[in-house]
Amino acid sequence: MKNQNFYMRVISVLLVIMAVLFYNSSMKAEENEKEIAALTDKVDTLQNQQSELLSALETIYTSRVQNQTASAADTAADSDTTDSASADNSEADDNTTDDTSADSDYVYKDGTYTGEAEGYGGTIQVEVTLAGDEITSINVVSAPGEDSAYLSQAESVINSVISAQSTDVDTVSGATFSSTGILNAVDEALGKAENE
Repeated sequence: MKNQNFYMRVISVLLVIMAVLFYNSSMKAEENEKEIAALTDKVDTLQNQQSELLSALETIYTSRVQNQTASAADTAADSDTTDSASADNSEADDNTTDDTSADSDYVYKDGTYTGEAEGYGGTIQVEVTLAGDEITSINVVSAPGEDSAYLSQAESVINSVISAQSTDVDTVSGATFSSTGILNAVDEALGKAENE
């Protein structure tokens, strides 16, 4: 009888231990499923954000290419108009010199022009100084919403623009939005400086 009670207790203890182990393993499996579902949601969200960023960058790039193409076409049309006007003027009066033809040979008027565009943290304002159809300096005059670390990184794009004499340069890795804002602001300033 004593042995039978002992065996019954041992069996009862083993059944309790098995029940606890089964309960723990089912709880862990449920927690793992919840974590997997949460991680899957995060991955989906990140993929959506990545798609939106890529689409925005493609839009910006396409817009910049179209602006540059339109600017080149306008410049070519203005050049043709200026050339034919100069030819007409020279035929009409060989003794008259046209001082404005020297200025109209340039794509841009000399001077300092401002431009604004959206950066990472808000509006970035730049001043672009032009002389003899060359960009001589670019200064960021206002960027109140920008993080100073990103902005100082992004400002390195200015040297690339001055070296290339074009805004068709690579953005700064790690400060993409801020450097894109600077490039777009320079584009706007150059648009204001164009000879008509």
